[in-house]
Amino acid sequence: MPEHSMPLQNLPCLSLQGSMLSQAKRTHKRRSKGGLSEGLDMECTPTELIHQWSPLHKHQRLTSKGKENDGNQFVLARRSRRKREFTSYIAWDHLPDELLLRILFYIPLQDLLRMSTVCQRWRRLALDESLWHSVDLEGLSHMGPALQRVLKTRVRMLRCPRSFVEELHFTGTGPLQIVVMDLSSSIIPTSSLESFICHCRQLEYLSLEGLQLSDAIIGSLSKNPNLLQLNLSGCSGFSAPPLADMLESCTSDSTLLMADSFPVLKQLKGLLHLSLSRCYHIHLAALTDLDKTFPMLSLLDVFGIVSGSHLSSLKKEMPRVGINSRPFSSIARPTPASGPIGHFMWNRKCRLRFKP
Repeated sequence: MPEHSMPLQNLPCLSLQGSMLSQAKRTHKRRSKGGLSEGLDMECTPTELIHQWSPLHKHQRLTSKGKENDGNQFVLARRSRRKREFTSYIAWDHLPDELLLRILFYIPLQDLLRMSTVCQRWRRLALDESLWHSVDLEGLSHMGPALQRVLKTRVRMLRCPRSFVEELHFTGTGPLQIVVMDLSSSIIPTSSLESFICHCRQLEYLSLEGLQLSDAIIGSLSKNPNLLQLNLSGCSGFSAPPLADMLESCTSDSTLLMADSFPVLKQLKGLLHLSLSRCYHIHLAALTDLDKTFPMLSLLDVFGIVSGSHLSSLKKEMPRVGINSRPFSSIARPTPASGPIGHFMWNRKCRLRFKP
């Protein structure tokens, strides 16, 4: 029987396989990118050919590894790698308190007060006593709330002259740590002043010039044993007995000073200003050689011991020395005319100050 007329089942297997392989190749060339699956699903496609053209799973691969695996095939499952997240910044919460305090040391006063409202940790750091050692509130319009908060920071130097303070009632129970304070020419209710002056026990320099005081305030000042300079010029509202009690605990002018102490003072080669007012035991003749004893002397105060014609003759004998040239004493004034001006008190500058 001719070959073209033979039944299909009588054809040689090799010819059938070769014919089907040729047909599969032609189908693969015609159909690409997804078209092969349609040809492989034909009814006459051998099972071996389907397995040959079927792709492996994307998460599996066949490999042989080592001599012990010769002839054996096994599957390795590959896990997807997670991308590591690298951060190029440091969170504030990870910084230690010491470093944060060093940074806050350069923050202005207004920003510190705002930062104290962010969270509990920032409030604790922003109100740390190391940042509030010396504070200048001059120029602040609403002084009451700010002063109330500053007094609770264990401040040691406080400057707020010529300020207007609303009603203020300090509710702290412990003593304040204020050592130096200037409230000169301020407007502050007497009751508000009493509320925190009575908590002061470490005052050394204090100026209440021009303020309305009370007997309770004077009595509280007498409880500061380290008080060195007190300025009460122009103050009123207190009586004589509390003032007398306070003066008993203070030292006044050295009225017992005599001319025998001049050789001791001679060791001060750069002495510029000498005040001998009310030193009644010093004779006029001992004063005429002071310009030779102290070559750098430029100011001399002798109020109460030299007057009239004797004062005129003394000025003629020491023409380069200004004698009694300043009738208003600069003692106990925070910013005397001869000293630095601005944000200073008793030659000390406050670090943290309000900037309007």
